[in-house]
Amino acid sequence: MSDFERLLAPLRVGPVELRNRVLCGAHFTMFTEPNPVWGEPGFYGRRYGGYLAERAAGGVAVVIAGETAVAPNTAYKMPNNANGWDPGCIPHYEALTSQVHEHGAHAFIQLTHSGAMMLGNWSKQVAIGPSSVPDYFEAPKPMDRRDIAEMIDYHVRCARNAVAGGFDGIEIQSAHGYLLHQFLSPKFNERTDEYGGSLENRMRFGAEVLSAVRDAVGAGIAVGVRLAGDDEQTYGPGLTADDAAEVAARYEELGLVDYLNVSVGIGGVGMVRTNYVPHCFGGYAAHAVKKAVRHTPVFTVHRILTPDEAEAILERHEADGVTLVRALIADPEWVNKARDGRADEIRHCTGINQSCYGNLLQSMPINCVQNPVVGREDELGLGTLHAAARSKRVVVVGGGPAGLEAAWVAAARGHRVTLLEAAAELGGAIRWAQRLPGRGEIAHLADWRVAECERRGVELRTGVRATAASVLALEPDAVIVATGGRATKDGRSAYHPMPVPGSEQDWVLDTVEALRRAAEEPDRLGTRVVVLEAVGHVQGVGLGELLAAQGRETTVVCTLPVLLACDGETQAAILPRAVQAGMVWRPSTALAAIGDHEATLIDVLSHRAETQPVDTVVIVTNGVPDAELFTALDGQVADLARVGDAVSVRPVDRAVYDGHRAGRAV
Repeated sequence: MSDFERLLAPLRVGPVELRNRVLCGAHFTMFTEPNPVWGEPGFYGRRYGGYLAERAAGGVAVVIAGETAVAPNTAYKMPNNANGWDPGCIPHYEALTSQVHEHGAHAFIQLTHSGAMMLGNWSKQVAIGPSSVPDYFEAPKPMDRRDIAEMIDYHVRCARNAVAGGFDGIEIQSAHGYLLHQFLSPKFNERTDEYGGSLENRMRFGAEVLSAVRDAVGAGIAVGVRLAGDDEQTYGPGLTADDAAEVAARYEELGLVDYLNVSVGIGGVGMVRTNYVPHCFGGYAAHAVKKAVRHTPVFTVHRILTPDEAEAILERHEADGVTLVRALIADPEWVNKARDGRADEIRHCTGINQSCYGNLLQSMPINCVQNPVVGREDELGLGTLHAAARSKRVVVVGGGPAGLEAAWVAAARGHRVTLLEAAAELGGAIRWAQRLPGRGEIAHLADWRVAECERRGVELRTGVRATAASVLALEPDAVIVATGGRATKDGRSAYHPMPVPGSEQDWVLDTVEALRRAAEEPDRLGTRVVVLEAVGHVQGVGLGELLAAQGRETTVVCTLPVLLACDGETQAAILPRAVQAGMVWRPSTALAAIGDHEATLIDVLSHRAETQPVDTVVIVTNGVPDAELFTALDGQVADLARVGDAVSVRPVDRAVYDGHRAGRAV
C-alpha cells in the first residue's frame, strides 16, 4: 500500500472519475502560440500541450489549461494571452487535449475575465468591472446590464469551443481579483442594484455565468470554480473565508459546481507567494469551504510542496484534493514519485519566483531554477535523455549547481563521472545564499542534485583543489569546468560607479566574507554597518536583515528606487521584514566614498551628501568568474566545456541550464 493512500485514491468530480487527488492548477506560462500580429492574443497549441502533457505523464489526474481569455476586453492583461472565444481555437485545443489524454489524465480549461485588472495601452479598450474601483492603473467602466449579458454570452461561447476541442472540464475563474471575484468582493463591488450589496446579490453574476455554462456544455462535462477563499484584507472591506463558505454552499445548493478550487489573495502581489511564507498557508480557507458543503469536492492550493504535506491535508479533512502549480513546474513527476515510493527524489520548488513569476513580470515565458526543461519539453522533456553511444570517463570540476547538474545528467547517460570540489561541502554559492533569513529552502537546489549524483553513481570527491595536472592525471575523455565565480567588492555594476573610492580597505568586505564573519566572527563586524546593494536583488537586503537581527545598526543603500532584479512578491516580502528587524532602507542612494571608518552617502535625487561613522562596509556587486583552470586545460583536453559562473556570474537558473546542456552534450 502506498504511503499516500488518500492522495492517490480516485475521486469523482461530477461526471469525471479522477485517478488521484492531484490537479495541475491553471497558471499563465506565455507558451501560447503567438498571433502573427504581435500584441494580439494567440491560441494554445502543441508547445503548451507538450508542457501540460509532461505533467500528465508525471501522474496528475487533471491538468487545467489557463488562464484563457474569454473576451477581447480581457485579452491584454499580459502579452500572448490565449483567445478562447474565436472558433479558430478549436483545432489548437484538439492538439493540446490529445497530448494530455495520451497519458491518461483529464484536460480541463480555466475561463478567465480579468475585469478591472487590464491595461488598454495597446488595445485602447476600456477595462470593465462591477464598479469604478481600479485594480490596475486604469479605472474600469462599471458594467451595465448589457455588459453583464455580453460577458455571460462570452463565457458560454468559450465553454462550447472548449468542449468542441476535447476538454473534459470547465473551470470558471472567480478568484485572484478577476471579474467574478470583483463582483463577489465588497472591496471592488459598490453597486446598489441586484448585483451589489448583500452577498447573495454579489454572487448573482457568478451564479448566472455558471448556470449558463452548465446548460451550454451538458451533463458529460465537469464544471467547477476557482473560488476566492479570502481577500486577506487587513483594513477596509473584503471577502472572508466565512463568506467564501457561504458562496460555496449556495453554489452547491443551486447545483452549479462539480468541484470548488479554493485559493486566497486578490492578485498581483499576494498571488504567487515566495519562500518567506509558510507551506500550505491557504488551507484554512479550503477547510472553511469544505465544512460548508455536503458533497462537492474541495481542492486547496498554495505552497504545498511534498506528498507528506498533501496527505496530511486530506487526513485532517481540510480538503478532498490538492492543486499544485510551482511544485509541478519544478518536478512534473511529483505524483509518480509519490506513488512509486520515491518521494525523497522529488525536486522541490524553492519558492524564489525568479524564473516563473519573475519571468512573466518581464513578459518572458516561464521556466524554473530547479527544472531546466520547462518550456523546452519537446527537446529536453521526459524520455529525451538517451544513453550515450559510448561510455566516457568524465571529470567535472566544481560542486555548485552547474557542476552537480552536469554530473548527474552525464551519469544518467551512462558515463563514468567523477566530480571534484575544493570545499568540504558540495553546493557552491548556494550554501552562502541559503544563510540569508527566510532563504533556507534554496538549499534544495544543491541538496537534490547532490542526492541525484549519489543515486546515479557519480564519484563525489570534496576537499580536492583541482589543478590541470591533477585533472589530466585522471585520464578523462571529457572535462566540464564548473569552478564558479568569486564574490568581489569592486566588480562592475550597471547601477553604481565602481570601484567605490576607499573600498580597498580591509574592513570593506564582499558579500561572502560578510556572511562568513556574521556566522563565525560577528564581533569583527562592529556595531555600525553600511551595505551597498549594487545589483538590485535580494543579497543586500537579506544581509541587512541578518545583521540588524544581530543587533547591528545596519543601513542598506541602493541607487535604484526599487530592487529591479526582484519580482514584486519577493520585494513585498523581504523589505518589510528587514525593516521590522531594524534595518534602515535607503533607496535612491549612492555610496560615494569610504573614508577612515566613515561612509559618504549621496541622495541621487536631491544630490545631498551626508557622512556617517561606520565599522564595516559591505559591497554587494557582480562577482567574477574563476576561469583559471579552464584556461590551463584549454587545448589539452579534446572535449572541454565550461559552465555556470565559471563562464559568467549570473542567476542560478542559468547555471543549472548550462550544466544540464553540458551533461547531455558530453
